[in-house]
Amino acid sequence: MKVTMLYYDEDNPLLLQQQVLSGLNQSSKGRVIIPNEDKVGKIIIAILDGEVKVLNSLGDRAFAAFDLEKHIAFEDD
Repeated sequence: MKVTMLYYDEDNPLLLQQQVLSGLNQSSKGRVIIPNEDKVGKIIIAILDGEVKVLNSLGDRAFAAFDLEKHIAFEDD
């Protein structure tokens, strides 16, 4: 089975990412079994049937117009 996994990286939870996984098995209840190595470090949002391409997502235009590096202030303790 081929699926597309939508997720946020735990180290960068502001950017929605996608990964296509193939050759997956299903449980007896019909749920896709995602290997543990493909889950590590990810906050999984959705599993979609087949190979899909996300054209845009929440915040795409805002992030393109807004440079976070210029607007984040770090304070030394």
